[in-house]
Amino acid sequence: MFRKSLLCSIILASAAAASVQAADIKIYGRVDTGLVYHNYGGDSTRDDTFTLDSGANTPTRIGLEGFEDISDTTKVNFRLESRFTIDTGAFNTFSAGHPSRMFGGQSTVGLINENWGEISFGRVAGIASSTGPYDLQWLMDAYGGGTMGTGNAPVNSGRHDNTITYRSPWLGPVQFTAQYSLKSDGYDEGEESTSDVNRFYDLAAHYNVGQLHLVAVYESVVWGHNQQISNGANKDRKVATFGGSYRFEPATVYFQMQYFEGLNGLDAFTANDKTSNIKGYGIYGGTEFWYGLSSWKSMIYWKDYELERE
Repeated sequence: MFRKSLLCSIILASAAAASVQAADIKIYGRVDTGLVYHNYGGDSTRDDTFTLDSGANTPTRIGLEGFEDISDTTKVNFRLESRFTIDTGAFNTFSAGHPSRMFGGQSTVGLINENWGEISFGRVAGIASSTGPYDLQWLMDAYGGGTMGTGNAPVNSGRHDNTITYRSPWLGPVQFTAQYSLKSDGYDEGEESTSDVNRFYDLAAHYNVGQLHLVAVYESVVWGHNQQISNGANKDRKVATFGGSYRFEPATVYFQMQYFEGLNGLDAFTANDKTSNIKGYGIYGGTEFWYGLSSWKSMIYWKDYELERE
């Protein structure tokens, strides 16, 4: 019995090894940390601090990604990504009251076909979120969607659970992407795809000819009756974005325009109750100059908005 079991184990292990070798699987990650000194000159309520910060520029992360061909034109893929703090090792918090969320960065499985496009299911970031595989902010912003520590950034979408994403193949110079989340946060109370929970959707078109990229994105969060936070907005969140970039060797020029309403928070401001929302617009522009493998980036962010009450 021992010899038979050992033989079966060897056969299964060999089959598993062959399966792993047939798939394209990689482990990836990023460590970002730094010593940060905060000087609050003129602020009598806060003391100056000197800290070890994780994610000083971009969040520290580790992920597992895999692809496997199932035909000449079709492959399946998955991606599992966890974001964590390098100084404590704790996973980042993405849901209120639920810290240390494993695979909070992304958790998706999908199907890619050369002729029909790509579809995926799971937790993923929005098209204009400045992160994730479907993001298009990097084509409109030298910093990919904002700068660290200054509060300057376009109005970005976040990550959403229970999301169906479809990205078309290139149709000439244009590619389309659409997302719909049946329930933005899986920890919220309420059934998926009902008015009790927050639901998210967005649509985007990406036009590319040579060094010119143009992007248009429309997104919305339909606030749920149960899950709209106590200081939430009195109307659904809507953000319309148009922008792009053009590369003149050795420089790239970026621009972006946004209109938004229904926001429950922006920069350091929040809507005070369910009878108000933040409404306004933004104009952003900048450049990136390349020097070999290095570059010098600059962006100007200008927003005009107000707290609109009923």
